[in-house]
Amino acid sequence: MKLGIWRWLTRGGGGGRNEVSPNDAIAAAISANLRGLGLYVRSKKYGDGFCEIAASTSSKMITLPHDPEASGVALLLAQKYDPPTLVFEEINSLRPGLGRAMIGAVAMGLNAHPGVFGRIRVNDLSRRLHDGRRWWEHIADAYPEFEWIITHDADFQTHIPEPLRRPAESEDFLKKSAKLHELALEFGHDPGKAVLSPETRIFDCLGQSFTAEGEAFPDGSIKIYYDPKMSDARMACCLAHEIQHLRYFAVREAYLGEPEDGPLHGRFSKFTPGLLAAQRGVSDYSNEHWDSWRAAAPPKLFSMEMEEGGSEPINETVADVAKALYNWGPEVRINPVWKELQQAVNDEYRKLTSGGV
Repeated sequence: MKLGIWRWLTRGGGGGRNEVSPNDAIAAAISANLRGLGLYVRSKKYGDGFCEIAASTSSKMITLPHDPEASGVALLLAQKYDPPTLVFEEINSLRPGLGRAMIGAVAMGLNAHPGVFGRIRVNDLSRRLHDGRRWWEHIADAYPEFEWIITHDADFQTHIPEPLRRPAESEDFLKKSAKLHELALEFGHDPGKAVLSPETRIFDCLGQSFTAEGEAFPDGSIKIYYDPKMSDARMACCLAHEIQHLRYFAVREAYLGEPEDGPLHGRFSKFTPGLLAAQRGVSDYSNEHWDSWRAAAPPKLFSMEMEEGGSEPINETVADVAKALYNWGPEVRINPVWKELQQAVNDEYRKLTSGGV
């Protein structure tokens, strides 16, 4: 999207034209660029060295992370910091690509006075993407001309009301945390790598906003997000789903690392794109991933599905098979093709983690 062009602003009367301060000029440029994205913008100064800017798709100026109502960004221009620093306080995007567009509008605005703000600070609590890196890490790579200070401290979430910020102190949280460790042992997963998190994680997927129940990470760790309404059975099903993701990722890495005539390629050759696409999913959630597939050809087993088609039909279907098997037992009526594939992934995972035995 083309950003609005900012023209230099001057002030003064009686024929005199005095250039505004660098901080004010940059604030005006950023505000104009954000308006160019169709956002409502509010700018407020705090003395000579600080200016706070908020932009939102809502006239209510909603910028809170994970808010389901509106997208937005809030930032602070702190010229009196040493060195002068632009601080991203909050960002939320309900529309794919809008978050990056807002960052681009801000970065372009900094060029109103190049060099004034060489440092950008952000407290990154975003989820890890499929390459194991967080969203802000990719943003920092896109703007190497700035010095990025990225922290990961949940205590900086000052926009979260205090009663919601410390659920980890509750008796229910501690009880559920102990249960999660117990379940991890039952699954044969390192309980030290299964963590109950007090965060609430809302993410955009398939054109909708979802509240995440759990998340699996490339280092083998799993995070289950605390919900006081979550039963032990629901927690176990969530854990089964996330552990299956880890197993799938491990087998995928081995598969992609061997030649095309390798044993894993032979084991999984029958699960062709056409065969899997014909089965579709085994749940509403996995079927939504099939419905949202955007590539010309159907997804291929162990491919980077999200990058290729914008959803993960195979990965999510296999994980939901694990969830169903745990919930209903081995006799559950479920698509035999997917059941066979899930079993094959688990068999190969056991070989990989036991030295090929």
